[in-house]
Amino acid sequence: MTFQAYDLNLIEHIRGVDHPESIGIGPAGEAYTTGTGCQVYRVDLAHNAAQQFATTAARCLGSAVDEAGNLYLAHTAGDVLRVTPDGAISQYATGPAGEPFMCTNYPAFDRVGNLYVSDSGDWSETINGRICRISPGGGQAELWYPEPVDTPNAIALDGDERFLYFVETFGSAIARIEIKRDGTAGAFERVVHMPRHIPDGIAFDDQGRLWIACHRPDAIYVFDLSSRRLELFANDWRGERLRGPTDVAFAGSQRDVLLAASLDNLVVHRFDNVGARGLPLNHPALT
Repeated sequence: MTFQAYDLNLIEHIRGVDHPESIGIGPAGEAYTTGTGCQVYRVDLAHNAAQQFATTAARCLGSAVDEAGNLYLAHTAGDVLRVTPDGAISQYATGPAGEPFMCTNYPAFDRVGNLYVSDSGDWSETINGRICRISPGGGQAELWYPEPVDTPNAIALDGDERFLYFVETFGSAIARIEIKRDGTAGAFERVVHMPRHIPDGIAFDDQGRLWIACHRPDAIYVFDLSSRRLELFANDWRGERLRGPTDVAFAGSQRDVLLAASLDNLVVHRFDNVGARGLPLNHPALT
């Protein structure tokens, strides 16, 4: 399928959020985001509004959601938080050996409740990011992939859970790591290189294509893994209608509403009628 450039005038802006960086999706397609000022928001798609329902000690980045609607937040204080639907906050996991993560960035569940987490490292020229995994129930993370990786950011598992895909933000690339049958990490492979781009967020659609949000330039791409074709979906070089997209996710009961966080703005971008639906996410039943 070839995508035509989305009409920027059709982008709707969901306001009432403080420089959101990521989008989390619940089991019914409900959406969540977080703000630079440590806010946690629910996004109301029916009214294009957001409501804060929790506040964390430090800023949070990516989130994953379980079957009961609890959020698991990448907390930049160095851990993973669990936030219940009524806003109660507790620590879910620490970094390996009980030490803080350097920069907890993005979580994603597999079907059995393992939570994969990207640790972006210290955002220097040194490649010291990590991909970790937390067993169901939380506790100490383990270093899942043994080698350091380049500023790992958003992560996503494919539908068959054969690979963990992640953004290498300073590497201007999307990479993947094989998930072996025994759950251990396999080979690393870079699947698309995007020179002079700063990719930040990714999401799969139900056709197995990757949607890629680039913080710079202000653009969203679609990458077909089978053909290795990279297509531009939306681009706003002025940064007026689409500004600084840092994550993408498919929301709504039919998973057909594309949302993009805007770290550079006070809105979540909404795209309707994009011609794609999101791949169903894993929402394990955890206690």
